[in-house]
Amino acid sequence: MGKVERVLPGLRCAFVALALGRAGFLPIDETRYSELFALDAARGAGDRNVRRALQVGSPILVQVVRAQEGNKGPKLTQRVSLTSPLMVYVPSGQGVSVSQKIKDSATRERLRVMGLALLKGHAGALVFRTLAGHATDAELTQGVHGLFDQGASLAAGSKRAQTIRCVEAGLRAPLRWLTAWQNPNLTAVTVDNEADFNDIQDYLKSAQGEMPTLVRVQADAARVHQQDLQAKVERLLDRRVTLPSGGYLVIDETEALVAIDVNTGSFVGSETVEHSYFQTNLEAALVIPDELRLRQLAGIVVIDFIDLVRREDQQLVREQLVQALTNHDLRCAVSEMSQLGLIALSRTKLGPSLKRSIDPKNSLGEDPKAWAQRLFGMSPASQFQDWLVGFQQELDSGHAFMIEVSANAATLRALLDDPMFLQVSGQPGVCVTLQLQADQGTGLRIKVNGQRVALSVGGSDVA
Repeated sequence: MGKVERVLPGLRCAFVALALGRAGFLPIDETRYSELFALDAARGAGDRNVRRALQVGSPILVQVVRAQEGNKGPKLTQRVSLTSPLMVYVPSGQGVSVSQKIKDSATRERLRVMGLALLKGHAGALVFRTLAGHATDAELTQGVHGLFDQGASLAAGSKRAQTIRCVEAGLRAPLRWLTAWQNPNLTAVTVDNEADFNDIQDYLKSAQGEMPTLVRVQADAARVHQQDLQAKVERLLDRRVTLPSGGYLVIDETEALVAIDVNTGSFVGSETVEHSYFQTNLEAALVIPDELRLRQLAGIVVIDFIDLVRREDQQLVREQLVQALTNHDLRCAVSEMSQLGLIALSRTKLGPSLKRSIDPKNSLGEDPKAWAQRLFGMSPASQFQDWLVGFQQELDSGHAFMIEVSANAATLRALLDDPMFLQVSGQPGVCVTLQLQADQGTGLRIKVNGQRVALSVGGSDVA
């Protein structure tokens, strides 16, 4: 629940004060009365109805559709939508729609007729998603009534709200991703914490059709799992991406757009230079959509392909790009290739990119290791776990070791709760002593048989 802060009819928008701290941006086209306002504009009737419907200081129920980024506040809509694995319910809409991915005409008609029947006595619109094509009538009915109840609860909560506050929180990040990305190629979801595991398990129980397997990472393997994730995130934060045949991409984010440069690099596998360029461009067209999705890149994206002489080759590269975007379920408007070898595409922004989510002020420079370190929060206890993984071979040799660990109280408590630490301290021939260092801040010091150990974190040694 927000409060109208400013109304700017000339810019066709309003600003809404939110509990998030920064005012949200509400386009006139995203208000409940957008059709009336458009009719007024066509008639030249002025902005009287806009100011009447959006009075400064009045409460207003809005939904965040794009997270705030930098100095830009979140983008808002009054057209609240409630999402489940099978359908989307829009209380302020009307009618029934069916996902275009459901191709069977009989299934589409069944869903349309059933949706109209379920909406009787209820205001709003229903959009059946891809998974609804595999659901039974009973499952669809249960899902729709669940959304009706959620909508009623939301309406009641907004009426009770007297101050600016969050009436209903959105889905947590893992569920938000699963709900949005219904890809048939997804076969497994690996989770390393109990809260996410339980949430995703409940979500999968409510969905129908072919759903991915849920895998729980056990405590003794959690650190290795996190190291694997950190390595993958470091790759995603690197501006350079290597292509299969030796070429590479350079991806740069700017305030206005994302620039992707395609280069041949060390690729010399073709008989002619022109064919080498063509092959590198084809590989780039296949890889770029995956990078856009994983890096959360959107807005305007300009791709500088290597110059091709033949118009037929240019068209094939563009077709490869369009097909790859479709395969990754990315909805983009794609331009033709220009004489300079440029293709521009636009994709709706839903929030900041992966890089800007981690480092919004660009305070870490261009070091992917530093970005990944911030994302995964390399605590002193985590540093000790990393060191143990590298020292495991020596521990397994059967030699005697005296390991001294000096840290503050919080770090020592974390170590005493860690299964890996307890396992090592219980090994024959290994004696682990803990020493409290009240003046050490959050640092960590390790000695093995009296010799100081350097812990390498993010490319630098720390003590």
